[in-house]
Amino acid sequence: DYIKICKSNDPDLAACITESVNALRPQLKKGIPELEVPPLEPLYLDEIKLRNGPSTAKLDANITNIRVWGPSNFKILDVKPNLAKKKFAFKVAIPHIRFEGDYDIDMNILLLKYKGVGAINGNFTDYSFDCVMKGHIMKIDGKDYLKFDRMLLKLYLGKSSIHLENLFKEDPIIAKATAAVINDNTDIFIKEIKPTLEKSLADKFTDIANKLTLKFTYQELFP
Repeated sequence: DYIKICKSNDPDLAACITESVNALRPQLKKGIPELEVPPLEPLYLDEIKLRNGPSTAKLDANITNIRVWGPSNFKILDVKPNLAKKKFAFKVAIPHIRFEGDYDIDMNILLLKYKGVGAINGNFTDYSFDCVMKGHIMKIDGKDYLKFDRMLLKLYLGKSSIHLENLFKEDPIIAKATAAVINDNTDIFIKEIKPTLEKSLADKFTDIANKLTLKFTYQELFP
């Protein structure tokens, strides 16, 4: 009942696909057990290693156990379907992403040296991405099914803020100053996080799409 079927000859196929995905969105957040679709949130990212820093700082860090919330709130801005080529191009906005993880850091900022571990969290707002999904027809038991290749996804950055807990916890003044320097250079973190986030989103959305399309014949999806 939450899967809206789009007819292949629909004069406004793009609008129908948008409506269909929007109807699925609440289900994607919590997962769809009957279709073997796992929850979209939290989204788990691979370990991120930072090995650079701004001109006034040295920054080596490992960020692990990264969980991301917010991808399921995506909004489709535009979709260009090409059923003949089994190709779909999307423009998507993600209003807000929140992440949590653990850090192990070694840094030297403005003559201040610090080594330590703790929790890291951050907020990203006004992000968007372009993606292209290209599929092909698979024959299974003599029937046609649509299977997608790995999605091509390009993420565009918005605003970001990052907070490291336990940083110079014995000296709140230094901790505040260091946090300000880190947030002034969040582009360093984002530069490293971006490829991992792109890969994770692409893998997750491709997997979800295929779990849906391989449960129904192509003729059932686009009669």
